[in-house]
Amino acid sequence: MTNSVPRSRPQRLRWQALWQLHPPVALVVRASQGKCLQTLAAAAKPSADRLHLRNLFMSGRRYYIQPQEDGFKLTSDNRLLGRRSRSRVAAVVFGKFSSPDGEITFIRLHSRVNFTHLLSGLLLPIFFTSIVVHMPWPRLAISIAVLLLFSTSLLERRFDAALQVNEMVYFVQKALEDLPPVEVSALPASGPDVVLTDFREQWYKFYREQMEKQDGSA
Repeated sequence: MTNSVPRSRPQRLRWQALWQLHPPVALVVRASQGKCLQTLAAAAKPSADRLHLRNLFMSGRRYYIQPQEDGFKLTSDNRLLGRRSRSRVAAVVFGKFSSPDGEITFIRLHSRVNFTHLLSGLLLPIFFTSIVVHMPWPRLAISIAVLLLFSTSLLERRFDAALQVNEMVYFVQKALEDLPPVEVSALPASGPDVVLTDFREQWYKFYREQMEKQDGSA
């Protein structure tokens, strides 16, 4: 009987980084969760009263907010050039709220690819593969051609999803700029009350907890 060797954390992180659409984002504003949702919903609608957000709607881009129990779900699409139709939803961004005192809200954003969009990218490779396998080529050439068909299609869908996520994260950041920020008091440059070692340890502890939460929600 052979014992399976668990995959190390650096290996898991490398695979996650390969398909990660956007680095984890954490925001904090001085507003209630309801106010945050209201602000995002209002910002998702183009208006002459919010001209500072006009760049968010270039190329006919639109945003769709769906409230959830502890946050929101955000999707986006844009108008296709020369067509009346709109692009497919390639990715989804989830925002999770955390409000310890009801006045300050922490928002953590994480994203994932829309699996329907990803799987639809396999239709053309499957069609062309059914043709390539009957070509009078060496098996190695056929294998390489099939591999290129599937890999290029999946990478194209992945980059399309990453672009949508980047636009949606930027939308959330710009929309929440209208809310009062949380002012963090600056630490003095030196003094007996500042213990650098303890601060570094607490920061690393906080960073590890956030990474574990991201791994658990992925």
